[in-house]
Amino acid sequence: MMNFRRKSDDKLYALVIHSLIRSALKDGDFLQSYRQLAVQLFPFFENAIRRKEVSVSSKRLDELGRYLITLDEEDQVVATCVSVAATAQAILFCSGIQAELHIGVKKIDEKLFAHAWVKLPDGSMIDPQNKYGDLQIIRVLKLKDEAERWAASVI
Repeated sequence: MMNFRRKSDDKLYALVIHSLIRSALKDGDFLQSYRQLAVQLFPFFENAIRRKEVSVSSKRLDELGRYLITLDEEDQVVATCVSVAATAQAILFCSGIQAELHIGVKKIDEKLFAHAWVKLPDGSMIDPQNKYGDLQIIRVLKLKDEAERWAASVI
């Protein structure tokens, strides 16, 4: 999927995917928008499985996530942990990898802190901000499961 000649090419690719995902998720109900995203991406997942295409580096995805967060800190784009995690998950999904989007919370100084990251099938994490450590997981989302739920609802 991301076999570009220059690292700048995959930065641009990640930025475009992030912008599309952020746009899709920002309006309305998050779960409904996430499910629609899953439905739209499902053909890419199936094609990658058939082609046996798995060429995404989790290390590079983590670097790209840090790149998106840096752009946010420089006020060049709006990137949240959810949009960055969903971008990584979508890129993995389109490469035939069924990763999980985790959302966790914890209480800090009487305030609720929430964070999102991606868990790979091998148990490793993609979290450019490295904040998942002691959070209580409240939601786990899988794009394939959401696409299948949608398909079952229309039959």
